[in-house]
Amino acid sequence: MKKINLFFGIVLMTLFNCYAQEYILQEKTVESIFEVEGKSRTEIFTSINKWIALNYNSAQNVVQLNDKESGNIIIKGINQAVYKNVMKELYPKNKYMQEFSTVEFNHTMEVNIKDDKFRIIYTLTDIITPSPVAGYNLESQYNMVFDMLDFTGLKQEKIDNYNNYIEELWKKSMVGKKKREEFKEMTKPTFEEMNKGVIESIKLTMLSIGNTVKSSKKDDW
Repeated sequence: MKKINLFFGIVLMTLFNCYAQEYILQEKTVESIFEVEGKSRTEIFTSINKWIALNYNSAQNVVQLNDKESGNIIIKGINQAVYKNVMKELYPKNKYMQEFSTVEFNHTMEVNIKDDKFRIIYTLTDIITPSPVAGYNLESQYNMVFDMLDFTGLKQEKIDNYNNYIEELWKKSMVGKKKREEFKEMTKPTFEEMNKGVIESIKLTMLSIGNTVKSSKKDDW
């Protein structure tokens, strides 16, 4: 999926907030129903397919189901979320540490369409692990990061498990006890920011679809 500029995304979120859209949050799923009075199922279906074609690099590769008769669409894709890097607070003068971090996930997006409304069910399926760094495989660590993602709120048990895992890595890297404790104190706020950033990214996508459907007009050509 095309990357959305952070500033542009924030502006869009501010504009779209006027819709006061409601969302149902589950562990790794966001669901919302959009009311679009006066739009037929066919019109909504066409508008959403247009949005898919414009926002994914290859609509053919991401669309798993596109059933006009039933009004159901299923998409598989990649989304990127931007969130505040709270670790910057520990190293405010470190010019190499960015104020924002990014993370990428694979997702499915199911769209169910009826006259005058449609529903989006957006689910994260797994995290995209970066290439190994200096021969170190990041898969186990990123799997734990994905496990920490919970739209219903962080669970202390998962925070403790993550800190225990990272503690062993830091010990092997000869990181002092004081620093290790400082890092562990940042675990909860770090993942709170990540969860918030991912949710905002998903809402931004949903609202973009909703705005496309609401603003679409019949072709007069």
